[in-house]
Amino acid sequence: MDDVDYEDLARRMTDPAISLSPPSTVLTGEAAAAEGRAFLLREYGSEDALERALRPGRPRVGDTSGASPTVRGRISSTDFAAFKLLEERTGKKQSELVREAVHLLLAEHQIRV
Repeated sequence: MDDVDYEDLARRMTDPAISLSPPSTVLTGEAAAAEGRAFLLREYGSEDALERALRPGRPRVGDTSGASPTVRGRISSTDFAAFKLLEERTGKKQSELVREAVHLLLAEHQIRV
């Protein structure tokens, strides 16, 4: 895949001063659906990868099949209040923050499997 400067692309696509050329071909119906599927196959590389991406529900963490492992723990109410503040400031969900914290802790202790 080519290196694409997405920031520049987004800037150009949203700048009203830059005019876009009209579409050369407009597809509808079955032709549009077929072209869309072909595009997704090119992007994802295989039917299996595409089916995984289109699978409904919460995405799995990592390349595991079945349920992802779960880690549970209790923290003090003070730490929890700070954690909620961190959620608000970062816009990340608790699960994302916990995964990030585990990655940082494993890296700090230089543990890899």
